[in-house]
Amino acid sequence: MFEFIRTHQRIVLAALIILVVPSFVFFGVADYQSFVSNDVKLVAIKEANITQEQFNQSWRNRLDEMRMQSGANFDVAKVDTPANRRAWLNQLINAQVLQQEMIDGHFNATDNMVRNAIGSNPQFHENGVYSPQKYTEFLVRNGIRDIDYEAYVRQNLAYAQVLEPIAQSVSMPEKTLELLQSAMVQERAVRLKEFEISTYLPDVTVSDEDIKQWYDKNSKTLEVPRYVDAQYIILNQDAALKSVPEVSEADIESYYQSNIGKYTKQERRVVNHIQIKVPEGADAATQEEILKKAQDVAAQAKAEPAKFSALAKQYSDDAGTKNLDGSLGLLARGDIPVLDEAIFSLTAPGVTDPVKVGNSYHIIQVASIDAGSVQPLSAVKSQVLEEIRLQLASEKFADLATGLVQQVNDDRSSLQGVADNLQLELKTVNGVARDLLLTAEQVGENAASASPDAKYFEAPRVREVLFSDEVLKQKLNSGVIEISPSELLVVRAVQEVPAAIPPLDAVRAEVEKMVRDEKAFERAKLAGEQALKMLQENGEPSSVGFGAETTISRLMGNQLPETMLNTIMNAPTDKLPSFVGTTTPNGFVIAQIEKVSEGNSEMKTLFTQFLQPGLETGVAAEIAQGVTSILRADHEVQIFPEAEKVILGE
Repeated sequence: MFEFIRTHQRIVLAALIILVVPSFVFFGVADYQSFVSNDVKLVAIKEANITQEQFNQSWRNRLDEMRMQSGANFDVAKVDTPANRRAWLNQLINAQVLQQEMIDGHFNATDNMVRNAIGSNPQFHENGVYSPQKYTEFLVRNGIRDIDYEAYVRQNLAYAQVLEPIAQSVSMPEKTLELLQSAMVQERAVRLKEFEISTYLPDVTVSDEDIKQWYDKNSKTLEVPRYVDAQYIILNQDAALKSVPEVSEADIESYYQSNIGKYTKQERRVVNHIQIKVPEGADAATQEEILKKAQDVAAQAKAEPAKFSALAKQYSDDAGTKNLDGSLGLLARGDIPVLDEAIFSLTAPGVTDPVKVGNSYHIIQVASIDAGSVQPLSAVKSQVLEEIRLQLASEKFADLATGLVQQVNDDRSSLQGVADNLQLELKTVNGVARDLLLTAEQVGENAASASPDAKYFEAPRVREVLFSDEVLKQKLNSGVIEISPSELLVVRAVQEVPAAIPPLDAVRAEVEKMVRDEKAFERAKLAGEQALKMLQENGEPSSVGFGAETTISRLMGNQLPETMLNTIMNAPTDKLPSFVGTTTPNGFVIAQIEKVSEGNSEMKTLFTQFLQPGLETGVAAEIAQGVTSILRADHEVQIFPEAEKVILGE
């Protein structure tokens, strides 16, 4: 139903864009007028400046915010890019321009507007209602004074008055929406015929000249990126276990006796009962009569235990069990304490005399006994030993963790000494690139990607530390990286290997495969194009090689590649069947379009409710951005050459 959300992400996500203000950074007192200092100027907006120090501080804050949101999956190398730094600087410029426009235009927000904005913020709600306590907790958690936060809200509301009227006035022409709806919901019934690369691979031949020509033309694509060979120490449960001393027989025996309950199987009994209640306020004669009744029922049950179920149905006052043979289930001591004495008084299955509990008599039947037992030490010795070792390892881990932090902080020039002092293993891996782990084919058999500890170097945070200036350039040990509460890691860069293109001999097999695939692809494409031409010339429907009929639309792409979907949906349908073809990563595909319909009401509703608002919001965002660009010109924005250096990380 919602395939269109995946295939049209840009449009749908536009509905989530806040039009009013580009990102606003809250520094405690949210005031962009403070962008005035003697630091290197990156941008001037009339009287105000954005400096290098201020940009760096705000960008660091933004990265920290994203790191907190993403957790261990945050990879600063993929975020801290020139494109993102440029976008952030533009957001700061836009915010300052809107600030100035707000001042010049005397835009303001009343106290009532501020109260309403805070009161309607869902993060300050409890059970759908504004909670002063939630608001106070937010302020305390973020170290913000209420007066400062209210000033921040007031300023954002004032910002809103600059662009919001423009955004709200945007509407798309009805005819345009009709055409868009028609294009998005139209459905086409198609059959697909695939010409896959694998079909043509057996007939492909590859010469040495083919390989050389491909390598000469495409060798840059084979470049091995810059990477680091690293030493590391990992402190985890396995490492702590290696430091645990031998456990004596006396310690094993002592632990076993102290924890004997863990190795004891309790006796349990299958129990049924009949409950006969004594009415409240019953006189002595009535009570005597009830007791005789209970004794009579017990006598019948003892005489014929097989009739216990029938007796329960006839006499029991326990509505919950009388129709279940009187069953109380499989019970151990303590499950029903008031009945323990009666249940466990029998040495074999049988029926007890009536037992009075409260205002009721209970007749107990023990249907079967699952005798308890104690596992001898000989049977559980390996389990006991493992439990002792894990307990000792936990204590040892705490000691080693303290020592690791202390020694790494005391001496950052080598990991060998740390490993020797703590008797931890010093390991090495090769091929840790900034964005990935290289393969053994690229860097040899000690590749991090093939290591049992690969998961640690797959973590973006670890690679970020490994490529930091102090570890990579200054050749210092990293600090202790907490992977989890029970896994600590320290890394050190052994050597940095620059990016390089491997010689042909080293990648001949890989190049040969690529050449073979490319030739097979060309054959598949040629065969597909020839078949398509014949079908188009003939104009008759065909079933030879085509799959089952499937219905597709732009909203419901059925996981088709985007190029194939567009080719099918853009094909003329004045004469059916219609035939179109397109290349795919696996070869070539012909689509036989057999029927066209204008979509059902469900699809039209889907467009109206979900996609249309996103389209209108996206248009409004573009217009608001255009207005902001005009305002930037009006407010004499000057971007100095130093800004480009900061953006490029120079």
